Amino acid sequence: MAARALSEIRFNALAGYTRDPRLVRVAQEFEWLATDDERVIGVLVWDRHDHDFGWIALGRDEREQFRAVEVNSTLATADEARAQLVAAMDRLQAGPPEDLLQGEDGPPPMDFFEPITPEADQHPAFRKLISDPRYSPARELIAAMMRYHQDVDGNFVQQFQTVGFDARLWELYLFAAFTERGFARQGDAVAPDFQFSGLNGSLGVEATTANAPQGEAEAPPLTRETFDDYLTNFIPIKLVRPLRRKLRKQPPYWAAEGMADRPFVLALQDFHAQGSMRFIAPAANELLFGVRHSMREGKIHVERIERHIYGAANEPSGFFAYERAENVSAVLINPQGTLLKFNRMGFLAGFGDPRVRMLREGYRRHEGDPDDPAPRPFRDLVHAPGYAETWVEGMVVIHNPNALIPLDPALIRGATHEFVRPDGRIMSLMPDTPPPYFSSTAVVIEGEEPQPASTGE
Repeated sequence: MAARALSEIRFNALAGYTRDPRLVRVAQEFEWLATDDERVIGVLVWDRHDHDFGWIALGRDEREQFRAVEVNSTLATADEARAQLVAAMDRLQAGPPEDLLQGEDGPPPMDFFEPITPEADQHPAFRKLISDPRYSPARELIAAMMRYHQDVDGNFVQQFQTVGFDARLWELYLFAAFTERGFARQGDAVAPDFQFSGLNGSLGVEATTANAPQGEAEAPPLTRETFDDYLTNFIPIKLVRPLRRKLRKQPPYWAAEGMADRPFVLALQDFHAQGSMRFIAPAANELLFGVRHSMREGKIHVERIERHIYGAANEPSGFFAYERAENVSAVLINPQGTLLKFNRMGFLAGFGDPRVRMLREGYRRHEGDPDDPAPRPFRDLVHAPGYAETWVEGMVVIHNPNALIPLDPALIRGATHEFVRPDGRIMSLMPDTPPPYFSSTAVVIEGEEPQPASTGE
């Protein structure tokens, strides 16, 4: 069975989670291959120091994770390396399944989709994910990704299928985004959720979410009259409560084994209402820094915020000035870190029903353009040739000016980084490609009647 070409984005979706970041310093990948059934995949590499070529053949192990099964190096040409890799892949494909195993004992493969909860208890988004062909790219992408997940809590699948779907999807997003940025997960500790190590350093990340009200004030109807109060008070109050709970955790996350001298980041997403994450960036900046910017007579006016008040709810602003907050290096958000991000990334990697069509539109930031810094609308066909997107796109990292261990922005390249100056001015370090403020994506199946599937992010 002849090997065929494999795109880099699909290789990363299938096997990128096994990549050791240290290898990037030694070898550069330049071509990816797969057997027709993708039972065996391979990668060609160029040695950065010796300037010769090599290859790695990978097969699924006992947990259905792709692992290296054959390797060769010190070959004179790319053609020689390619010929050897194809021969090895053909031989492995024709051989018994045992040839691909690692001889290790361990838990069975993770399966997020085998129902373990009654349908009546399943989260609506989970039911949509497993049954709606429009979301088949996300489903197949997550199916490839789930084999590498470490369920350190022991309840991930149950929560993913029920009330914890949003929070668990946010964790999967963080795993994908940091893997894309060249990090590998370290250890199997329960807290914080992730300890990542990469070529340029290490950090700890704890995920948290603002969820639908339970015994709290409901979100107001969004009208022109109520929107300002919603954005400047209701949302910051929703955001600060999960952040404060993380500060009070005992023992503290930043004191966990392996966290000494490492930056600690809280990763926050807003799921309190449908599409509410589209407003998280401005609300989070105001809450965390305790300042509000407005334009007056063509100049930026800085206002210090004391409190956020909505009805009977009353919370102090300036989270980074809270007691113990100096242990938080930054707060990370991404309005795009939703199921639709998985759907778009899955489609780009060749997963799902080939009839899926997606239209994405929204506004991108352009502060880097001195002539026209205002946000600009965009409208993209995800299925069109040339469309590109990354996991990190849309990520905003808000840095704590009081952090005991500051976060180097170079650790998370491709994100927008926000800093506050002593005078209250907020300074943004932008990626090369203008990032989206927010977007919505309409998803349809070509040739079928459109159904409501446009969701804001």
